Amino acid sequence: MTSPRDRSLPADSAQDSLQYIRRTLDAAGRLSSVSGSGMMVVGALALGAVWLNLRVTGTPWQANFGLVPALTVWAALLVISATVTAAFMSRKAEQAGQLFWSPILRKALDIGAAPLLLGGVLSGAMLYAGRAEFLPMIWLGCYGVALTSAGAISVSPVRWLGISFLSLAAVAAFLPAASGLALLATGFGGLHLSFGAYIHWRRDE
Repeated sequence: MTSPRDRSLPADSAQDSLQYIRRTLDAAGRLSSVSGSGMMVVGALALGAVWLNLRVTGTPWQANFGLVPALTVWAALLVISATVTAAFMSRKAEQAGQLFWSPILRKALDIGAAPLLLGGVLSGAMLYAGRAEFLPMIWLGCYGVALTSAGAISVSPVRWLGISFLSLAAVAAFLPAASGLALLATGFGGLHLSFGAYIHWRRDE
């Protein structure tokens, strides 16, 4: 007669089952490692980029020293902001005992990648056509779509942040090109700072 010990699963099999259950729960959950502190840092960096365009390079649609320096400011902001966001999210996930590179994070990135890629394509098309004044509307709108879509599986402020960016992009469609830098400051600077402060207050450590 077989004892209960003999019928139990091997240790390796039990561990594999536990990991499978954990991955399944992660995939069905919500992305909770969004860091308000990191979002505020991104907002401050964006205001710095606006200042550089305003005081040094000029905007991409009214560049003082050519188009490349003005666009380089925003390209650098994109890379630095992504690095800062990843670092703060990783720290928050570690403090909560969660995986940083989790299935839910990969899903959120998959959802947001298409709108961001579209933003890059549209930006290139407008630059090629000599219509750089449309860049603020494109950047705000595509970033808003990415956040709104990914926000469906994240904390609710992320979705509202995306909706706010979309609203600002709609406003940009009716304003003159001279308002572009102010719109970028309001969106990438002000919205990140305000929503980041709220998330930090409600959800950060």
